[in-house]
Amino acid sequence: MTAMKRQIIVITALLLASGSSVAAQQQAKAMPRIGLIVSASKPSSPQLKAFRLALHDLGYVEGKNILIERRHAEGRLDRMAELVSDLVQKRVDLILAPNNVAIRAAVKATTSIPIVMVSSIDPVEAGYVKSFTHPGGNITGLTSISRDLSAKRVELLIELLPKISRFSILWDADGPGPAIGFRKYEAAAHAFKLEMRSLEVRGPKPDFEKAFEGAKAARAEALIVVQNPLISQYAKQVFELAIKNRLVSMTEEGQFVDAGGLISYGANVADLYRRAATYAGKILKGAKPSDLPVEEPNQFELIINLKTAKKIALTIPLTVLGRADRVIR
Repeated sequence: MTAMKRQIIVITALLLASGSSVAAQQQAKAMPRIGLIVSASKPSSPQLKAFRLALHDLGYVEGKNILIERRHAEGRLDRMAELVSDLVQKRVDLILAPNNVAIRAAVKATTSIPIVMVSSIDPVEAGYVKSFTHPGGNITGLTSISRDLSAKRVELLIELLPKISRFSILWDADGPGPAIGFRKYEAAAHAFKLEMRSLEVRGPKPDFEKAFEGAKAARAEALIVVQNPLISQYAKQVFELAIKNRLVSMTEEGQFVDAGGLISYGANVADLYRRAATYAGKILKGAKPSDLPVEEPNQFELIINLKTAKKIALTIPLTVLGRADRVIR
């Protein structure tokens, strides 16, 4: 083979490789990207797994025809705005905002990138959307609340403790969502003629010991925990204190029962994330967030921790136990 022929072969190979690299870059650039804020330090969760599986069912396979840009807050709420801003600067095609801190940060950071929210409070009352049927702007999605969930949880407490007269409510006084949740429980307590003691905590280092001293001073018989990222970080500590003080603990999500809470009643969160994937699929195919109504949960679950019941010497009535979707023994 002559030197000329070898040179031609080398040049041809370089051009082909260069062309392949450019094509790969163009393909990656054209691949839609979903920006995702993860609150906790865990890289995955049942909810995010449900989201990815639902995307897969819609034909979106991560790494092949869709990319998911994850940003981990490591349990620090103060990092949410920074992480959302990074996704906006990266110009992702869609942002999945899984809690109220991330939702508020996303709404503030962009009016053009579509946002799919999974909100734990009324998104109209919070100011995220104009209405459920006509969200307006660049945001839509789901809420885990239902109009009477707060009242149903208080009603469950009465089933567990028929002679209950007072309960406490633990909430993050600085969080955007818990303030709304607090008012709902306040209304429910009034409706059932129960006394309610507010146990306020604040980040970044909430004083739970002091909060539970307040519950003891108020002679509270039960505790309702309002879910938000701050409380989630300290779930194990919260429920250890609840058990120590022999308080019947009502929670809003199953993850808290797994952490030692007694009982939870609320939306099936994994189902919400599956449905969030449906929103993402529609938007990536051209639908406008403003044209997609916000939806409420349609699957609920009651979870009971019998281990915790034993520790506080509480017998769960069979009428309640028989309705449980999951029981931890």
